[in-house]
Amino acid sequence: MTDGPFNNLKLGSCWKRFAEAVQNDAVDKAARCALASHALVREILTDETKALLADLHAFGRHEQLDIDPLSSVESIFNGHNKTPFADTLQKELAFRLNEQMPPDAAIEQALEATVSDQIGEARSRIEEECIRARDSGEMRQDQFDRTVTEANAAFDALSKNEICDALRAGDKNTFKGAVSRKEGVDEGPDL
Repeated sequence: MTDGPFNNLKLGSCWKRFAEAVQNDAVDKAARCALASHALVREILTDETKALLADLHAFGRHEQLDIDPLSSVESIFNGHNKTPFADTLQKELAFRLNEQMPPDAAIEQALEATVSDQIGEARSRIEEECIRARDSGEMRQDQFDRTVTEANAAFDALSKNEICDALRAGDKNTFKGAVSRKEGVDEGPDL
């Protein structure tokens, strides 16, 4: 890791790699998106979240109609630890079930909405760290403007469907191949 404005971030190592890639002209947009997707999936997909999502998807696949799906879903959430992701997912799911949406469709839409919310939170955290770095003198104003613009462009270009697929599969390493570090001297940025 370089001695740049992001060496003292209060973010995890995956988010630090993303923040550094956003500042590096040699990293293309696809690689930045892969880094952000990887960081997001690794942040969300704890063992507890994997178990929660597996239980929800098993419930959504039930052939038998549930008289009170909202109550069944609440009991699933009560059987798992509370996390910010789980809280948002529960609220999104409850809203859809109250609208009489079928449980399987409600779970899918709630997951997509929760991923969108997580992307928004990550965007805010990166911007807050940039503001902190700018205010402390670790980053110039022009670096700040460019970094925030490039980070926002990467967040806007994320494939929520691919992220949701990785969460459904419980695979933290879905994007790992796309974000692996280059090892050869002839490997450089894509042209």
